[in-house]
Amino acid sequence: MSKTKSNVNSDIAFAYLPTATKDRKMTFFDLLLVQTVIGLSAFGLLTGAYAGNMLETKDSMVAVIFGNAFPMFLIAPVAIYFAKYGVDTFVGFRSALGYNGGVAFFVLFYLLSLGYSAVALFMAGEAMATASSLLSLPISLTGTTGTSIFAIMLFFIALFIVFRGPGAIRIFNLVAVPAFFLFLIGLIVAIMFSDHIPALSKLSPVGAFENHQRSFMTALEINIALGFSWLPYLGQYSRLAKSTKAAYSASFYSYGVIVVVAAIAGALAALVSGSLYPGDWMNAVMGSKFAIVGLLLLTVANLGATLFLMYSFAISFKTMFSKSSWILAVSMMLPTVFLLLSSSFYDAFNIFMSVISFSMASLGGILIADYFFIKRQNISMRDLYNTKGAYRYWFGFNPSALVALLVAYFFYWGIYNPVTLEAHSLFLKISAGVPTFFLSCIVYIICAKFVFRFEVDRVATSDQTFKQYVIQHQSDEIHN
Repeated sequence: MSKTKSNVNSDIAFAYLPTATKDRKMTFFDLLLVQTVIGLSAFGLLTGAYAGNMLETKDSMVAVIFGNAFPMFLIAPVAIYFAKYGVDTFVGFRSALGYNGGVAFFVLFYLLSLGYSAVALFMAGEAMATASSLLSLPISLTGTTGTSIFAIMLFFIALFIVFRGPGAIRIFNLVAVPAFFLFLIGLIVAIMFSDHIPALSKLSPVGAFENHQRSFMTALEINIALGFSWLPYLGQYSRLAKSTKAAYSASFYSYGVIVVVAAIAGALAALVSGSLYPGDWMNAVMGSKFAIVGLLLLTVANLGATLFLMYSFAISFKTMFSKSSWILAVSMMLPTVFLLLSSSFYDAFNIFMSVISFSMASLGGILIADYFFIKRQNISMRDLYNTKGAYRYWFGFNPSALVALLVAYFFYWGIYNPVTLEAHSLFLKISAGVPTFFLSCIVYIICAKFVFRFEVDRVATSDQTFKQYVIQHQSDEIHN
């Protein structure tokens, strides 16, 4: 067996099986660093840029800070679940969604992985196309055409590295991680220690709606979406934490606080340059002298983020479909190429994030309700892995979760349509993503407690009672 295959198989087994106590070696600072790496990438920059494109400096700061921090405050307790039991995201969600519901959530994660990878790669391709323009390279390597060419080329480089396994990824990230930190520090320094700060108070956003409240709530919603979008990733590293406290704190501070730094930098850069695109920021903020260096750092950093996204998905795919090959798992990311052929998807990033906001806010509310208020932090490990066990519910789906998702869907899309940008007056007062979280949480609790009342939801009053139920359930299955 090759070293690459051995490393990949080791990661797959480690991802699928519950993490033993002796293997939970990540401290608060370990988790903070790892989770910050993916957070401080294209997504933080771009969501912040949308705020800067719609709002003046003060309001954009409010939208960025609250929009990222509050959703993470709401879903960060999920990390406690994964840290306590040491299970992966798509195994852990079975207790709330059912076995088939967990598969459906994985499909949503697949779409998220495709979208996020496309955003990171297109931003990297745009950076290279802008650098080509500054270097007076052939026109075919500049503009939208050059962006797509570079983005697709970078995709296949990422595909090759991911296929090589974790060893190749770790080597590349030794360059990618410092590259993004250098880029971010350079961008912040260029804004803070120049004549841009006095000018910011006088600059007007170029993409604002006529109604200021509409601009604010739309920008806020995009940032709220980024906060909720980290939900699938909370289980991937929290399960390795030495303590539940470390897992919770690191999740909140990495995705809910430090990511704000990148988003603020994006908002300020968008205000200064009058553009959503990082490729346009360099000359406006850093000047042509340092622009090419900044663009190259941004390219390497986003390629590193893509490796993380693609490898995380491939590992999850293999754990969900264990008989599939590693080549197939990695190749599942090939549809990303279609999103790189033009700027259409990249330009619709705000719509994509709003859809993610609805989905992840609803699922976050459901899992928080299930684990803390219904199961009361008592989960059967055996039934998480036995797909004919207690979390089978109805045909593998938990009807309480389905009803909560349906109600949340009609509420969210009833007050805000991110595709047409139609907004109800209620949206202008309370936004959509955060109330969707609370609504799905409340509806789930009502359904689980008073409507469907599955046995597995009624016995979780103490560890001992739950253990007795599991033993009885297993005995019944043996006799049947």
